Amino acid sequence: MAVTANQIIKRQDGCRRSYKAAAVRIYQGTLVFLTAGGYATNVTATGVNGFLGVAINECDNSGGSDGDLNVEVWADGVFELVGAGTFTIADVGSLVYADDNYAIVVAIGSTSVPIGRVVGYVSATKLLVAIKPQGVGALPVAPLTTITPADAAGTPDYAIAAMTTTTPWGFASAAEAITILYVIQNLQRRVADLEARM
Repeated sequence: MAVTANQIIKRQDGCRRSYKAAAVRIYQGTLVFLTAGGYATNVTATGVNGFLGVAINECDNSGGSDGDLNVEVWADGVFELVGAGTFTIADVGSLVYADDNYAIVVAIGSTSVPIGRVVGYVSATKLLVAIKPQGVGALPVAPLTTITPADAAGTPDYAIAAMTTTTPWGFASAAEAITILYVIQNLQRRVADLEARM
């Protein structure tokens, strides 16, 4: 319904958010995640939980039920976060993942949840990360290695004929098969470029 007068609306600070906590203890300064049930928690759940932000204060709901307490998080900003000790200046610009409520990595793993992007290098164990909350969902999938066809590209043959029907099945010409391989390679590179810009 449209209005024709000033309205008073409730708002939250753009950087701070409050969420109902699961029955867990969330420590100040740790990474906070979102369960499929909508509660803030301290675990990645093998990459399925979403990312909410960094806990502003401790919230000990371990003796309560889901939703008894609220936890406040910073949902925006740049934070100095800690990892395993393999970071370099070349990591600036890379996506960052959390593997637990404190440690970060720049290579996706089996428990990883995306949390933001590296905006600065501090040391081999610390990076400056611009956090970006993410929704709940399936674990991101690491990209496959880009294919490298052995045959030279030659002149592409995009008019792919019907598959041959004799054993073995295949393309009508080698040029068609090579074209398909280069199209796949091009798609892999373009998807990787899009992911790097997200």
